[in-house]
Amino acid sequence: MVSKKIFAGPRVRRLRQEMDLSQSALAERLNISASYLNLIERDQRPLTARLLLALAETCDLDLRELSGEQEAKLAAELTEVLADPLFERVGLTRAEILQAAEATPALTTAFLDLYRHYRNIQDEQPSKKPAAGIPAILSEQQDRFPIEEVRDYFHARHNFIQALDEKAEKLNATLKPADNLLAGLRDHLVRKHGVRVSILPMHAMTDSQRRFDRHNRRLFLSELLSGSSRIFQIAVQIALEEEADMLDDLIAVAGFRTRDAEKLCRIGLANYFAGAVMMPYGPFRSAAEHLRYDITLLSARFDASIEQVAHRLTTLQRPDMRGVPFFLLRLDNAGNVSKRFSASGFHFARFGGTCPRWRIHDAFASPGQTLVQPVELQDGAAYLTISRTLETMPSPWPDPPRKLAISLGCEISHASRIVYGDGLDLSAPQTMTPIGVTCRICERHNCTARAFPPRTRSLVIDASRKNLSAFEFG
Repeated sequence: MVSKKIFAGPRVRRLRQEMDLSQSALAERLNISASYLNLIERDQRPLTARLLLALAETCDLDLRELSGEQEAKLAAELTEVLADPLFERVGLTRAEILQAAEATPALTTAFLDLYRHYRNIQDEQPSKKPAAGIPAILSEQQDRFPIEEVRDYFHARHNFIQALDEKAEKLNATLKPADNLLAGLRDHLVRKHGVRVSILPMHAMTDSQRRFDRHNRRLFLSELLSGSSRIFQIAVQIALEEEADMLDDLIAVAGFRTRDAEKLCRIGLANYFAGAVMMPYGPFRSAAEHLRYDITLLSARFDASIEQVAHRLTTLQRPDMRGVPFFLLRLDNAGNVSKRFSASGFHFARFGGTCPRWRIHDAFASPGQTLVQPVELQDGAAYLTISRTLETMPSPWPDPPRKLAISLGCEISHASRIVYGDGLDLSAPQTMTPIGVTCRICERHNCTARAFPPRTRSLVIDASRKNLSAFEFG
């Protein structure tokens, strides 16, 4: 498969300006002519492999910063926002939107934040008007949703927190016996922190899975938790006790706007640490490569749930030992997205549901089965996705168990490294399922699964005919 050319003119120019260098000065460091650098900055020449490496060495940056992934994500979000009827007169093309995201990422991010403020106000106070003289859009109480801040924090770091990974791997290596992680973690929690773990019956833990009694130094876990969930929750408590200073430092650097975002991030970081203790980076990445990312076998080998394994696979981005960059989406049977992580360039819809042609929705009709589906977005980006239901925490009768499904995916170029790509004829067009990010910005014509017309196009209404799609547009 031919790798795509990288045109990164605005990003190179912005990097040069941040370093306070002239074109001649940077060209000299890269051992190219100033005129050639000028062509690169104007997107008239792509970056060669040699230049990419030279930029990485000269400017001390991650090559992914020049891949355009972050700008493409911003462009996808901007496209989704501009589909709101509020902006119906703007009429920007895809190329113009991408150009805006590439040239002014900070301004684009500020605009997206402003729109989120607006959406929060519309969702929470649809019938109320702001007080005279007070712009509600700037109201501190209607700030950006904390969960979105935290999701963006992990996304910006490709879901990889190296400092926590290294600490977790060291802890795992010190635990004995190695074949009984639950016993090892319980013993560690008692010896180092004086915290004892007790499993309580359901009637004593009616509304919680884990509860920590700080005064009596007791960690209580529900009897309904599976073995892997008990291990995970004990490791979470160790993170909160043992790595509190590191969590404080990571949160301080993040610069969250609200205390709620800081608290949510602390939980997210503790969860990250717990997953890394259960599946230490080196052994887990080696096993993943050897088993070709078979999530069932990885689950059995590391005594972890399918969801825990899938989540851990999205974090394998250590610079010197990278795994396949996966994304992960989790939703319930009503289509509500409750988790999304990405180490790849996949663009999630920030507003609205997912594409109904994506087989993650079919997983609920086939519990426990793995559904493999190559998909292609409208911009031509192709991904291999693996969808299946999850085994959730059991509920006592007569409460029904929560129904959840996940989809794990990666760029199609990695299909040969993954067991789920075996037997697929990726050269055949019919193998790929065309999907969109969300109906409201997808411009695929005559889609039988379409739930809404795209807000980016004008409707065509003709009573003399009925097409396959519920909506036609120009």
